[in-house]
Amino acid sequence: HAFVTAMRGCNKFCTFCIVPYVRGRERSVPAGALLNQVRALAEQGYKEVIYLGQTVNAYRDGDVDFGRLLHQTAQIEGIERIRFTSPHPSDMDDSAINAMATCSKVAPYLPLPLQAASNRVLTRMERGYTVEAYATLVDRLRAAMPNLALSTDIIVGFPGEQEADFRATYDFMADIRYDFAFMFKYSAREGTKAYKWGESLSEEEKGRRLQEIIHLQEQIGAELNQQRVGQSVEVLVEGPAKKQKDWLAGKGPQFKTVVFPGIGAHPGDIVPVHVTSATAHTLVGEARL
Repeated sequence: HAFVTAMRGCNKFCTFCIVPYVRGRERSVPAGALLNQVRALAEQGYKEVIYLGQTVNAYRDGDVDFGRLLHQTAQIEGIERIRFTSPHPSDMDDSAINAMATCSKVAPYLPLPLQAASNRVLTRMERGYTVEAYATLVDRLRAAMPNLALSTDIIVGFPGEQEADFRATYDFMADIRYDFAFMFKYSAREGTKAYKWGESLSEEEKGRRLQEIIHLQEQIGAELNQQRVGQSVEVLVEGPAKKQKDWLAGKGPQFKTVVFPGIGAHPGDIVPVHVTSATAHTLVGEARL
C-alpha cells in the first residue's frame, strides 16, 4: 500500500522493495518498518522522502492512519521535506488534511487526480467520487492551506465522452486553476473493462481536445507562476540546470522547478532564492546565501 523513496537533492533516488499490491486486497506496510527506513535515510544524509502507493492516503496500520504517519515522519530529525503520491480524492480525510496543514515538513503540494469533470464519465471510470465532492474537497484543502499548490491528472477521449463532457472538464480546470497538470489522450488497454467498449472518438478528435486543455493549462500555469515573482522560495537543490550553464535547479515546497545561478550552492542544500521571473513551468531567481 505504500513504499518509500528518498531524495538527497542530487537526482539520486533510493527505492525500497516494499511495493504496493496491484491485485487483491490492499495492505499497508507496518508503520514501524516505514519509519525505521526513513530514519536510516536521514542518517545517510537524505533530506526529502516521498511516500508512494496505490491510493497512498488510504494507508492504515492499526491506529496509524496516513495523517498520523505524516506526523510521525515529521518528527524524524534530518528529514526536511515529506511528499507523497498518488492520493485518491475519496481518501483525503480530515486527518491527512490536518497533517498537511500543521506539519511544516509536509510539502504544501498535492497531486489530486481528477481524470474528468463529468459525473457520467467518472461513473464509467468507477472513480468513486462526484465532481461536486471533488470541488468541495478542493475548497477544504485551500481553506486549510492557502499556499497549497495543486496538480491533477486528466484523460480526454474516454469511451463515451461527449463534447459536453469534455467542455465540462475544460471549464472545471479553468475554475480550479491547477498549478500544473498531467494530461493524456485515452489509450485502450487490453484486459480493462473500457477496452471492451471500443473507441468512441477518432485520434484526431482526442488530439484536438488534448491540445485545448494543454493550451488552457499553459496559460494558467504561467499566470500562477508569475504571482511568485518577488517572493522568496526555499529550494532543495537537485543538480545542474538543463539549459543554463553554471546554473542549478531544484524544487520549492510547492514542487515548482526553480533555476538560479549556482554560485556557492551545492546539490542537497536548501537555498533561499528570490524569484525574479517565471515561465509556465519554471521559476527563475537569485540565491540569497
